[in-house]
Amino acid sequence: MLIGDKETFAVECYHDPLPNETRRVFGRMCLWVGGNRLGDIAEPACMLNVTEGHLQGLLHRLESLDDPALRSLDDREAFEFLDRALYLDDARSNEQIAKDAERFSKFDLLTNGGESFDRTKSFIIGEADRLRVLFEDDERGFFSARVGRATFVLTVRGFLAWLVDEGKNVG
Repeated sequence: MLIGDKETFAVECYHDPLPNETRRVFGRMCLWVGGNRLGDIAEPACMLNVTEGHLQGLLHRLESLDDPALRSLDDREAFEFLDRALYLDDARSNEQIAKDAERFSKFDLLTNGGESFDRTKSFIIGEADRLRVLFEDDERGFFSARVGRATFVLTVRGFLAWLVDEGKNVG
């Protein structure tokens, strides 16, 4: 199933009907952002409900995805800034690491957002009516794109609705 447009923003997802008593949906998925794939669509039997939780949380915090420290940075610089603040070891104190995590973790997109995204890091930054999506894939390198906020919300909600429907077919 393709929800959205690969050239702007889309979720590609497939249900692998693995019976389970918890009504979890297993399958394969990836995002398409500006024609570039984020995630491994070939990774089988991923619990898509993990990604569901990340995306639901993101929809709730969309309006907060702005920070003065990121406004003047280009896409690559913003990615490196957030990667350093959240994931890299350096000489910061434990107190500073905790402050940075509290301030900047809201920009995480799908890093650790499910098995499909294991070999990626991704961030999302608000820009008026658009979102800057920044991601790096271990195999293909760095990509970035702008996505209309309304397109993003509509596509994510479409995926979440699809997941609810697929959950009814588990058993």
